[in-house]
Amino acid sequence: MMNAFQALEGLVMAHGPSGMEDEVRDRIAGEVRELADELFVDRLGNLIAMKRGDGGPRVMLDAHMDEVGVAVKHIDGDGWIWFEALGGINERLLQGQRVTLLTRSGPIPGVVGAKGRHLITAEESAKTTPLKDMWIDIGASSAEEAEAMGVRVGDLGTFEKRFGRLGKDLVCATSLDDRVGCLTVMEALRRLEDPEATVYAVFTVQEEVGCRGARVAAFRINPDLALVVDTTYGEDPATSPMETRLKIGDGPSVRALERSAALVMGHMTPRHVFDYIIDTADKEDIPYQREVSTAGATDASTVHLAQAGIPTGTILIARRYSHSPIEVASIRDVEGAAELLTAVVGRLDRSWYEKIEVKLK
Repeated sequence: MMNAFQALEGLVMAHGPSGMEDEVRDRIAGEVRELADELFVDRLGNLIAMKRGDGGPRVMLDAHMDEVGVAVKHIDGDGWIWFEALGGINERLLQGQRVTLLTRSGPIPGVVGAKGRHLITAEESAKTTPLKDMWIDIGASSAEEAEAMGVRVGDLGTFEKRFGRLGKDLVCATSLDDRVGCLTVMEALRRLEDPEATVYAVFTVQEEVGCRGARVAAFRINPDLALVVDTTYGEDPATSPMETRLKIGDGPSVRALERSAALVMGHMTPRHVFDYIIDTADKEDIPYQREVSTAGATDASTVHLAQAGIPTGTILIARRYSHSPIEVASIRDVEGAAELLTAVVGRLDRSWYEKIEVKLK
């Protein structure tokens, strides 16, 4: 694998709130340009890299480029910035965090404000401050000053970018969801030499706000099989095994079922796809974990419904502290996911997909 830590840091440090994934897309495009027979950006902003096969099935490899963030909603007379969340940000961890607003004049640093500790009442201390009562401080003293700095209603922002390492194999960084997936798909595309399948590596937009980019990309490509690479929930001291059984560093997860009550979305992996991924991992002696999750959904929830239906599987990388300013994951799991994804695609031939749709009469 390429220098995984260095490659991941480059992806993480690029800003990519939902609907403004340009920095991430440009970086990935520069890395995969020489690996693809065709490379283009569709109308919604998805980056699609196609590697032509030798008469086999069409396979879509999916990872989303966007990250959770904020959107400027109002600038008041004193220059305070009021905002809405882009995606499911962990509100309990927002106050006191540094953010970057992405304006036409360039990036503007800011801090999500919090009432001073000595002024908080016991009642206030016991409650989480709702998002509607939070503001961003950019150092402006009036609306006119904030606007002169370049901030406008509708501007988007992210957590301040950070990347570090913990121990031997762990990374701690913003937006590991889903830059680890992007790196996995990039690496699989690099490893796949002369595949029988025609491979479409798709780096999608707007996953965090409803898995939208993947839906239009899947409709355009209409693949015979789709494989979604994303993050999932890893263990920590505050989380019970009934909430997640996945161990960081024990290999990628293969998900059988997912559901998001908040977005009213979900996906049930067809059994022949689930078994195919598991059988490949067993055959190639690649460590993996199994998972059922009702805590959220991935691009698989929209991809599988495109056109006349697309068999879709998921290969996921466990990380801790989801949608917070710092997430933690194992680079070993990223490498394992790339190995598994490459093996699954490498085994595909015409006989596999000819069995999927069968005329009975």
